[in-house]
Amino acid sequence: MDQGLQKIRALGLKPSFIIGDFDSLDESLLLEYQSTPIIRHKTEKNETDTELALQFCVESGKYDKILICNDMQGRFDHALAIAQNLYWLHGLGMRAAIECADQRIFFLDKHSVLYVPQNTLLSLIPWSDYVFFEYSLGLAYPLDLLKISKHQSRGISNVCLESEIEISLESGTVLAILTYQ
Repeated sequence: MDQGLQKIRALGLKPSFIIGDFDSLDESLLLEYQSTPIIRHKTEKNETDTELALQFCVESGKYDKILICNDMQGRFDHALAIAQNLYWLHGLGMRAAIECADQRIFFLDKHSVLYVPQNTLLSLIPWSDYVFFEYSLGLAYPLDLLKISKHQSRGISNVCLESEIEISLESGTVLAILTYQ
């Protein structure tokens, strides 16, 4: 949350709460948010600040949709950990996504309808051992009766030919990445 608070400030937004260990945050920035509930955690912890914030949201029972804003730049381990957090939320049945300037990352439902600008790239990454697609509509490379195993990269860089994309997943778990061009 440390860098996130800096970005929130730069955008002129007011957070509902602030959670983290603040190990890389100038403490003077926290003074600007004295009226905002602050939940401080020890630096020596198992969870990332993002995971702690997501746990707080889930435990509060106030949210049915979560959007994680993260530029997905920098450390790959942190980006992958956020994808794992997203998987956890998906398993709880929550609508959740990671969003940055040019990408949206989420897990597909059994039947997904996506509204995107034409020529958006869609990459589909198996998160289970195998994924089986029933059909798709609006993609340059149809997914009809397609099976992809976890080790294959066959779902990368499909092109959305239409602004409405439909995907029916027979089985498996799929991480979807929309890249806006």
